[in-house]
Amino acid sequence: MRHFIALLLMFVWGGSALAAEPALDLLDVPVSYAAAFSVTSSRGTYHGRVWHAPGLERREVATTGGGQGILIDRKADSATLLGLSGKWYVGLSLRAAAGMVGGLDAWQANRTRLRDETVGGLRATRWKTLAEGPKGGFSGDIWTSRDGIVVKAVGVLSSADGDDSPVEMTLSDVRVGPVDRQMFDVPKGWFGFDLRQVPPDKVVQAVESLRPMLEGRKGK
Repeated sequence: MRHFIALLLMFVWGGSALAAEPALDLLDVPVSYAAAFSVTSSRGTYHGRVWHAPGLERREVATTGGGQGILIDRKADSATLLGLSGKWYVGLSLRAAAGMVGGLDAWQANRTRLRDETVGGLRATRWKTLAEGPKGGFSGDIWTSRDGIVVKAVGVLSSADGDDSPVEMTLSDVRVGPVDRQMFDVPKGWFGFDLRQVPPDKVVQAVESLRPMLEGRKGK
């Protein structure tokens, strides 16, 4: 589950700053949009969709288990994990979710502009990028659209235990425009747990203890 969260969170930042800034402070692209995406890492290639509005984001990934997703609400400091086939959710604080994937909340991102290129039919700016934190980071290139949307990223994810992994993310079918607010809410009637009050250093153990119960709901 931690690897899955990493895939969903690793490329949510955008913006156009050149000076070092907290990666999570760059999450909010100031436009709403929807797109398809693919992420390739050492564990394979995943395909999914993303919906974004300022302060809010939803990402879903197709998996052999029926698909999983995440809802991000920055104002509420929440990151809600979704089991799409089992119709379950687990609510975490955004800080706790970031801590599960290398302390993303502490990453500082620096970028150097390289040149303008075209990605998937969109005019984009290519940046040499280095994001670092005490427990991990990212080194490589990212491409941002004129709206600041990260439409492509290629590089290496590093972790404190030395388990570095090459990774590539690409957006396609990018559609800038209003997104229905309900896309960022947990559907009514879903089964779940709110762990936002669980300390970040205890949340991994809590999520893992709930996994058998949640995964047993597939198909219900």
